[in-house]
Amino acid sequence: MPAQAAICLVTHNDREVIGRALDAALAQEGVACEVRVWDNASRDGTLDEIARRPAAIVHASPINLGFCAANNELVAATDAPYVLFLNPDTELRPDCVRLLLAALASAPPRVAAVGPKLLRFADGDAIIDSTGMVLSKRDLSPHDRGQGEPDRGQYDQPGEYFGPSLACALFRREALAALSLDGKLLDESFFAYYEDVDLAWRAQRLGWTFRYEPRAICRHRRGSPRTHGPTLAARAFVNRYLLLIANEDGAAGLGYLWRLIPRELARLAWLSATIRGFGVAWRMLRDGWRGAWARRRLIAARVRSA
Repeated sequence: MPAQAAICLVTHNDREVIGRALDAALAQEGVACEVRVWDNASRDGTLDEIARRPAAIVHASPINLGFCAANNELVAATDAPYVLFLNPDTELRPDCVRLLLAALASAPPRVAAVGPKLLRFADGDAIIDSTGMVLSKRDLSPHDRGQGEPDRGQYDQPGEYFGPSLACALFRREALAALSLDGKLLDESFFAYYEDVDLAWRAQRLGWTFRYEPRAICRHRRGSPRTHGPTLAARAFVNRYLLLIANEDGAAGLGYLWRLIPRELARLAWLSATIRGFGVAWRMLRDGWRGAWARRRLIAARVRSA
């Protein structure tokens, strides 16, 4: 049976977690799935762990392309009508993909994707990891709704929201094509972090929406860019600026940017002075803003032609 959904995971030195993620992905009930892994030059035995699950299709890269470029490669490698982006530090419940697929199949055609309720791996009470992303433009601080709260059913109503975390999100194939710029769904200059916010913001400007399906459950460990060293921490910090440059239109931004820019420059200067190696953020911003501006122009042209 042809795969209804392609489950796509990107790994980089994830030996400790990838087995559990793959076992859950391969055990999905009621839906035909193919599972694909793009490994970004792991050196810790991740590929050996993946090889123990021969049903998973592996693409092994000799270099670390980053989360964004690797996912773009996975999207191009499969032709399933639905694509589930999944982090390697997750565990899907057996009915998760089936419930997401049903929700998306019954949604209006301009719904690009649907996301589940993400819960943390924790003993005792269920703790929420994400019930969807929220973008606060006034402090340019994307965050996950409900993160850290005990799950008491307060987010159990399905509905439209800003967008799902790419830790776990099911997309329509046609939406992936419509939201791509120059043939790329995710901006590869981001490398990793906030690429899902960038995608959701762009999608909404182009007339697409997202839905939340709380009955679908996925557990997620979640890491922090700061745990991976100052370079990735700087990358995450600068990506906030790049998504603003690419996606905010001038008229909407005038109301808050005059407050935001001086404060953000002060923050960037302080972090560069106090965290060894964080100063690379200035070079990232210098090298990245032109590409973000070019994407802004592409998006604006699409909005005008819609």
